[in-house]
Amino acid sequence: MASLCAAHGIARRVVNRNVGRAAAALSSLVALALLSVVARADGRLSFLIDQLKNASDFRLRTQAALALGASDDPSAASPLCDALDDDNDSVRSAAAAGLGKLKSPGGLPCLKDHLESETNASVRSVVARSLQLLQGAGSSKSGRPPPPGPGDAYYVAIGSVTDKTGRDDKSVNDLVAVTMQEKLLSYTGFAVAPSGETPAVAKRVLKQHALKGFLLQARVEPPRPNGASLTVEVRVTLWTYPGRALQGEFSPKLTMSGASPGDRDAEDNLIKMAVERAIDSFTKVVASTN
Repeated sequence: MASLCAAHGIARRVVNRNVGRAAAALSSLVALALLSVVARADGRLSFLIDQLKNASDFRLRTQAALALGASDDPSAASPLCDALDDDNDSVRSAAAAGLGKLKSPGGLPCLKDHLESETNASVRSVVARSLQLLQGAGSSKSGRPPPPGPGDAYYVAIGSVTDKTGRDDKSVNDLVAVTMQEKLLSYTGFAVAPSGETPAVAKRVLKQHALKGFLLQARVEPPRPNGASLTVEVRVTLWTYPGRALQGEFSPKLTMSGASPGDRDAEDNLIKMAVERAIDSFTKVVASTN
C-alpha cells in the first residue's frame, strides 16, 4: 500500500510539472501573440523596440525580437541588429532569426559582421542561415530599402539602367539595381533612396538626417568576344542628388576566359562583379572627400 501511495505521489508530481511547463509555454505563446498585435497596431514599433532593448527578462526580449522579425517593417532591422550584441544567447539567436524572416537588406551588414564575431556555435548557425536567406532574397528582387539610420552619412539613389546587351527583357536592369542596392547597404554609413522618390521628398530626407545625396546611373555595354574570352564593361555615372549635376564616372571592365557572347550566366557574373567594383570605387571616392 505504501509503495502504491509513493507511486501515486510521483505520478502526481510529474503531471503537475508537465502542466506547469505547458502553462509556461502557453503563456509565452500568448505573450508573443500580444506583442505581434502591438506591432501591427503601432507602425513605429516603439513598444517592441523598447521591450527588446530594456526588458529585464530575457524571454521578453526574445519574444520581442521574434515579433519584430514578423512585423514586415524594414525599420525593425536596426534594433534587431543591435540585439545581436545582447548578453543572452537566446536573444541573439531570436534577433538573427528575426532578421532572416524580415528579409530587409539593412540586416546584411550586421549579420555578416556577427557571422565572424559570434562565439556561440548555435547562434552562429542561425546567423549564417539568416544571412543566406537575405542574400537569396536579394538575388530575385531588391525590395524596398530601409530608411536612413542614425549612423548614415550618405543617401544614394539608384537611377536608370541602359542595357546595351541586346536582351529583350529586364533581367539586366534588375540585376544591376539589385546588385547596387545590396552592395551599398553592405557599407556602413550608406542608405539607399526608394525607387520613384520625388525631389521634394529627397530634399526633406537629406535635411532631416543631415545626409549627402548622390545618384548612380549605369550603362551596360555590349559583351565583346576577345579570342576565347568574353569582356563586359559597365559604366556607372555619379551625380548629385536630387540636383543631378555630373560628378564623375566609374567604368570597370572585366574578362572571363572560356565564355562567349550569349552565355547569359557568364554575362550576369561579369555584370555583377563590374557593378560591385564600381560601387567599391564610389564609396572610396565619397569617403575621401568627406
